[in-house]
Amino acid sequence: MMAILHTRLIHWKKQMLSILFWLLFPILATLAIVYGTNLIQQDSKIPVGIVAGDDSEIANTLYDSIKATPLIRVIDVTEAEARRLVESHELDSAFVIGDGYEQDVENGRRNRLITSYRSNLSFAYAPVSQMIISLVQQDTSRSKAAHTVIKLSNNSTEQWTWNEIVAKTIEIQREEDLLRTTFSFANTAGADNENHVSLWNTWALWALFSILSTLLLFDWLIKEKRAEILPRFAFIRFSYQDYLFVNVCLYTMLFFIFDLLAVIVFYTYLSEPISLSLIGAILAFRLLIIMGAFIFTLLFRNLYLYYSTAFLLALIIAVISGAIIPIDGITNRFGWVALLNPIQPFLHVDYISPWHIVCIIIIAIWYVKGGKSNA
Repeated sequence: MMAILHTRLIHWKKQMLSILFWLLFPILATLAIVYGTNLIQQDSKIPVGIVAGDDSEIANTLYDSIKATPLIRVIDVTEAEARRLVESHELDSAFVIGDGYEQDVENGRRNRLITSYRSNLSFAYAPVSQMIISLVQQDTSRSKAAHTVIKLSNNSTEQWTWNEIVAKTIEIQREEDLLRTTFSFANTAGADNENHVSLWNTWALWALFSILSTLLLFDWLIKEKRAEILPRFAFIRFSYQDYLFVNVCLYTMLFFIFDLLAVIVFYTYLSEPISLSLIGAILAFRLLIIMGAFIFTLLFRNLYLYYSTAFLLALIIAVISGAIIPIDGITNRFGWVALLNPIQPFLHVDYISPWHIVCIIIIAIWYVKGGKSNA
């Protein structure tokens, strides 16, 4: 055992930079994609100027609703600045919440509540203006409903004020929450998990890159399967299968260390939660891809063919996993496609999957068969 460890350490020392790069590759690649898409998302937001001319509660609520829209970047400006920046195309468009907005809404006024500025290059004016109009219509609809309730309650013992009715309608709307979804490229700290849709799943990306890095690091098995090396095991006290098994255990422990590092890094920089169930699922998934990489590597003797096939296999897994291209329509129609995805059990925090059983059976057959041949 110590001789095998010493031999492996010598190999690792000669290939330190390459091994360290592929061990860190899943972490670095995941961080690069998440942060890169976040930067693209921030830069792609449409700059829109907002002039807050009214300091009332309703006007401030309207302003907050506009600012919370994920597709636009709100810039606070004065009305003079709004005209100038729109004319110089520094702003796509600008909207003025005029003084007396709350009074106009309360009095039931429905026309010309918001003033807008645009230019001939205001390509996003139409959708942004429609979004703001819909928010203003919510205010006017609540006001109309409040006046209707007040009229109906004139002959009753219970009296409601305009502010109480509007506050109640807002409360009911929040409780119903018919549709409230935020779209982004990556999980955001503090986001509501039930209503937050993310294009990138951090652990799904990590799993894909981990498969590729594991396959590429297991090229040691092909390098040590050369014809001039194998005959030496006839004069050694342990078999070739035992030698490979001990080396795989050493690689497994090395991978486990960097998997725990990934948990810490993603928790620190991406606010990914840490739990014992997650760590257990990561360790189970790591065992699966190590067993899979070991079986896959046994099929090859040529390094170049192995590398090209490894990249192809990683690409196929990325496609069927749905991490890059959504395949919900396919999996809903053909349920067996989901069974081919080795990442799915990990994402569902399952410790054992059919792939574990298949790999264990194949390795057991290989070990027994190899042991008999050596005897």
